[in-house]
Amino acid sequence: MTNRGLYKWILGLGMIIFMACKNNDQIPAIDVAGHIKGDLRKLDSIPYSLLKITEQNGGQPDSVYIKKADLWKLIDPFLSDEIKQENLSDHYTESSFADATIQSVMITYLAKEKDYQINQVAVYVNPENARINRIYITGFFDDENWKGKRQLMWTEQKGLTIISTKEDDKSGTETITEKIIWQ
Repeated sequence: MTNRGLYKWILGLGMIIFMACKNNDQIPAIDVAGHIKGDLRKLDSIPYSLLKITEQNGGQPDSVYIKKADLWKLIDPFLSDEIKQENLSDHYTESSFADATIQSVMITYLAKEKDYQINQVAVYVNPENARINRIYITGFFDDENWKGKRQLMWTEQKGLTIISTKEDDKSGTETITEKIIWQ
């Protein structure tokens, strides 16, 4: 896409937003959880192998093939009710930014309250075809599996990376990076 094409697309998007605001209509938020679930369902129907590469504290990577059900379990904490489409507008502040260097429009949702499990969601959209390329979710999780910060980078129809970080007075900082690639 040329800079001129990107400029026209951004101008058109701005006009739509302006008209919607002028008419007191609210533009619906992106259904982030629904989008990821849809991509997972599509993945379930295709005979891909899922390679999981785990690295702990920058050490030697370990790889293993996992079942698709295990992938759903890994993703589940990031698909909380907080980021369902009907809740995003009420609980998160939306902003957008067009980045010509990566040829994407980034739509960001920041939590209005500090006690939400998910504090930020960023959706990268290709302006040429209006398709989601990546989704980035960050949050603080306090459950039986993890107590600390977790980040998910979902790359549409390719794979994902989860970075989990926690600090402990005894052992210091622990970071686990899990990368899953569908092949």
